[in-house]
Amino acid sequence: MIYVLIILMISFTRLCSQDAPSSDKVTYRPPTVAGSFYPENADELKQWIKKYLDNAKQKKNQNVVALVAPHAGYVYSGWIAGNAYKSVQGNKYDAVIIIAPSHVSAFRGSSVFDGDAYVTPLGESYVDFELSKEISNHNKLVRMSRDGHDWKGDRAEHSLEVQIPFIQTVLPKTKIVPIVMGSQDFESADALMKAIVFSVKKLNRKVLIVASSDLSHYHDEKTANYLDEQIVNAFDKFDYFRIALNTFSRRWEACGGGPIVVAMMSAEQLGANKAQTLIHSTSANSPYIKTDSSRVVGYFTGIIYKDENSDDLLPLISNENRRKLLEVAKATIINTAKDKDEIVNIDVPPSELSGEYATFVTIHKHGQLRGCMGHTIADKNLIAAVEESAKLACSKDPRFSAVDESELDELEYEVTVLSRMKRVLNIDEIEPGRDGVLLRLGYNSGLFLPQVATEQNWDRKTLLEQLGRKAGLSKDAYKEENAELYIFRGMVIK
Repeated sequence: MIYVLIILMISFTRLCSQDAPSSDKVTYRPPTVAGSFYPENADELKQWIKKYLDNAKQKKNQNVVALVAPHAGYVYSGWIAGNAYKSVQGNKYDAVIIIAPSHVSAFRGSSVFDGDAYVTPLGESYVDFELSKEISNHNKLVRMSRDGHDWKGDRAEHSLEVQIPFIQTVLPKTKIVPIVMGSQDFESADALMKAIVFSVKKLNRKVLIVASSDLSHYHDEKTANYLDEQIVNAFDKFDYFRIALNTFSRRWEACGGGPIVVAMMSAEQLGANKAQTLIHSTSANSPYIKTDSSRVVGYFTGIIYKDENSDDLLPLISNENRRKLLEVAKATIINTAKDKDEIVNIDVPPSELSGEYATFVTIHKHGQLRGCMGHTIADKNLIAAVEESAKLACSKDPRFSAVDESELDELEYEVTVLSRMKRVLNIDEIEPGRDGVLLRLGYNSGLFLPQVATEQNWDRKTLLEQLGRKAGLSKDAYKEENAELYIFRGMVIK
């Protein structure tokens, strides 16, 4: 009888710790959206998730490092999330790092849950406390707290919780690191990425990173699909730099843009080199509930993994079409100098030059630089990108006066097609002559094309010091804790 009483007391104590934790100690976070976002009955919840996984077409992928999944109610987006989770079902990970946006509370940086477990109708998912603590010890923008995880008050955050039942099903008993981003900007995202990467490597953990995000909200389906395709296309190109610029500025819609960017950057630092969208759809297409197509929410799910055969740095362009890109640059500069507002018409195969890439155009006069400008964002096809870069180079470079018609016969032109930007954490990854480099620090930035280091005979240290000066910063700016360094390759056409 005494033993029975003790067992009952332990069970009661544990239940109380889940449903009503003390105000001064975080222990178990109870389910807050069970019964609304997903079933509160364990058997029913299991059946729903099984149905989503069974109907998923995605095959298992042993090399998945990160995935993106929506966080709406399961009847709206569970069938989409199921495809991503099907790809990792049964894989072996030491921990799952879940990164979600905050819809409820506003705070600076990212909050790592400081409790023992997240609880759902399927049971407890225990926190990897060692990894959580390590991640939160790297900088002031990542800390352990209850911010974003609190379950008291009128509303509680759902975007992280809804991922847990899927994780409990496909990766049972795997520990978790729950993280909510209170601010989604470059500094916050970069700080969290570095904290995750350094901690995972230090503790030698094999992790799965889950980014929780929906896409556009409350547009008609045609508009939603158009808006969402921008993010989906950039995701498939592994272009987190472009996603960050457009979601952080709210030109694109993704409530979890920050988590997506952090997952992509972290996964790359941990060995992934390929991103693949599995499903892109809207709430209007759910097979489990009928909704109004004039007011939808966009969803997508994708995986980020290591592919030994991946080589997506630069496009393949024939010599003939390289010459045509130079013709576009030259004709645009001539028209601009002559003050002619004419469209450059070049007949090119649409398949080879229709891809979106960032470009720069460089102008030389008697071997000396006469202008060089372009864009780091790949948002136009190659013809349009070169045309715009050429206009900037000949008329908007602040270092030079605009090119005059009288100079045209003395000019030489060069087009550089840029690969996507890749964040680097170690300057030893930078190879002068091979890599172009972008430095960002606060509101300042500077860029050198790959060929500059060769032309100037700079070593790595000199390249980075000159880059700091070009950005209007000190020569040692690249050493600052918050400095961001990106490298890229360039196809030089001249």
